[in-house]
Amino acid sequence: MTLDHLRTLLPHLGRAEVSTIFHAWSRRGPGEPEDIVAWLHAREAIPEDAVLSVARESPVILDDHDVPRPSSARPLGRIGRGGMGEVWLCRDEALHRTIAVKRLTGHGGAPDPAARRRFIREAQLTAQLDHPGIVAVHGLESGGDPSYSMKLIRGRTLAAWLDEARAATRRGSPRALREGYRLAARLELFTAVCEPVAYAHARGVIHRDLKPDNVMIGTFGEVLVVDWGIGRVIGQPDDAVDTGEYVQSVDGTALGDVVGTVPYMSPEQARGENDKVDARSDQFSLGLLLYELVTLQRARALGGAPEAMLAAATRGDVPRLPRSAPGGEPIPRELRAVVRRATAADPTRRYASVGDLAADVRRVVRGDAVLASPDSTLQRVTRSALRHRERVAGAIGAIALLTLAAFGLLIGAGSWVREQDRRAAAEEEARRLDAAAVAQERARALDAMLFRQEGLVRGLAAAARRAIAHPPSGAQAVYLAAAFAHPSSAPPDLAESAVYRGRASVAYPDLAVAPGLDPTTPRVVTLLRALASLQPELEATLLGSLPDTVPSPATDVDARQRILSLGTPAVWSYVASADGVLVGYPGVGSYPPEYDPRRQPWYHEGIGRTGPGWGRPYVDESGMGLLISCTTPLLAPDERVIGVVGLDLSVRSLAGDWLSPGADADGYLVDDQGNVVIASAGGQNLQAAVGVVPFPDQAGLAAIVANPTHGQAVSAGHLLAWSRLGAVPWTYVTVD
Repeated sequence: MTLDHLRTLLPHLGRAEVSTIFHAWSRRGPGEPEDIVAWLHAREAIPEDAVLSVARESPVILDDHDVPRPSSARPLGRIGRGGMGEVWLCRDEALHRTIAVKRLTGHGGAPDPAARRRFIREAQLTAQLDHPGIVAVHGLESGGDPSYSMKLIRGRTLAAWLDEARAATRRGSPRALREGYRLAARLELFTAVCEPVAYAHARGVIHRDLKPDNVMIGTFGEVLVVDWGIGRVIGQPDDAVDTGEYVQSVDGTALGDVVGTVPYMSPEQARGENDKVDARSDQFSLGLLLYELVTLQRARALGGAPEAMLAAATRGDVPRLPRSAPGGEPIPRELRAVVRRATAADPTRRYASVGDLAADVRRVVRGDAVLASPDSTLQRVTRSALRHRERVAGAIGAIALLTLAAFGLLIGAGSWVREQDRRAAAEEEARRLDAAAVAQERARALDAMLFRQEGLVRGLAAAARRAIAHPPSGAQAVYLAAAFAHPSSAPPDLAESAVYRGRASVAYPDLAVAPGLDPTTPRVVTLLRALASLQPELEATLLGSLPDTVPSPATDVDARQRILSLGTPAVWSYVASADGVLVGYPGVGSYPPEYDPRRQPWYHEGIGRTGPGWGRPYVDESGMGLLISCTTPLLAPDERVIGVVGLDLSVRSLAGDWLSPGADADGYLVDDQGNVVIASAGGQNLQAAVGVVPFPDQAGLAAIVANPTHGQAVSAGHLLAWSRLGAVPWTYVTVD
């Protein structure tokens, strides 16, 4: 970590302040953490949200030191075997969950040191890539035969999915089966593969073995890039490569001077130029994967001698895309240009990043011009005409009528009618594809927003855990809810707020004590002071919920004025202890005398979870309308549940900003039982909060159940489009 890098990670702090933090870390004493993120966390040198920002962007660290041995898991059976190890299905007895454990095997003896080092670094590298599209690593055992535990992925590989797609597109396949594997769906799947790869590249990590076998599609449509065993941190020594002869492996992963899988290698990989392999090499592999998704055929077919295949890979041989895909769908010229650019033999002629590649593929789906092949003047005019096809169609219709009148003997009315039918069918197909693309794009944005709030809740929980374990020693202002009713006892900054519909304090939170709990006992007083000290973290949680498109307040005064006058997506942030003590922010003191946080629905939801999760809408007792909570259990150092941490989002804001697809359409979040969780049609939200509201189109719901990942269908004269969310077990649905 350099000073300049730290400054880029903490843009809201002054240069002098960042320099002070950096030099304090550089002069750390014996026993203090060497990793700057751990040091910042231990010293509380900056707010928790800033620590999280640095952690997300800090360099990936790999080392060979032994790590503590986690609690063992009970094996249930082997589910996979590879060249260096095997994967077991296990039961985590402590947390009562099913996990996967990958174990390095020594093939009759102890693993050699190089293989052991590669295996441990694979676990470390994967664990530090914190992205929904990369499998979560739970723990590492480095003694004996090393192993690491990870989240169990339920689903199938992209290779198996491609086999299903090939079968679905064969002549005679049922139309319902073909719909889920159309070219647009395959392109959408490709962009989902690009997202975790682009994230890894941003962290300075390359995969080097991207292929269908290393992409998993979960049961709910989530896409994960797996097996980072030969991944490398750019700029670090390439310990994943042993000197020696090329291993004769065509379809598997080769280790030696040449690293990767031959049918999906870039030319520089195939030549063994490992010092030149960077993110653009992964992009070449993705280009070959895109070719396969479009044509349902490998760009480089298996067969022949390994040396011949390696020679073809060295040259960067990639066949041209055909004019049409399986099933007869035309392949746009723009898509052919995208594949050509991504698989250019010269790395400098490829896209600047995988993100740019994915963006160009999305442009193809939308029918926009692409970076790989800019439009000519005629093409721009044509594309503009298609984008405004209703007006153009009307003009064409008028011209056609005049033409029929003038040349009725030459042009038959039947031909004109057939042309209009063809145009109408084409427009309807375009409308359906547009709706599907919009639904998936909005679902991704909604997912990102929900994951962002979950990260804020995790950060607040970490701060609460520290505050309770190490209460502040000095004086700490504590304002119980009753104090807000009298000017003499209320916080000094209490002021009118249009957002909170009354008087609120942003400098001090309010605290409530459950009936029967004496707030004057030493234990409760200590807890009240500890929770009151969380004001900076509670405030940062609300401000952190603002989207990246909203400029961050420049000063503390601006930040607090923003909360009072304009509001933030998160309405409340709070911590409730198992003893019945609650701290809430902003401070409004509106709890009734009999209020007990432990009796609230969000509290029961929170203590039943293992991490952040979302509940159903509820009516806020403080008058803020319908809210939806994200909560997580608050754990003691010994892993006991000692409370709940959470934040609340306004359902009205969520429905208006995230669900509504347009003026003439409605948006819904639908759970797995087919019931409405939140709707852009606001009247249904109150009903959902107090009862059960079935999705209004049961025939359309059946289409969603039949193809739960994403899709579109016409039902009861309405166009439905949907996409499954990853942050919650809900589906985003638009009805036009």
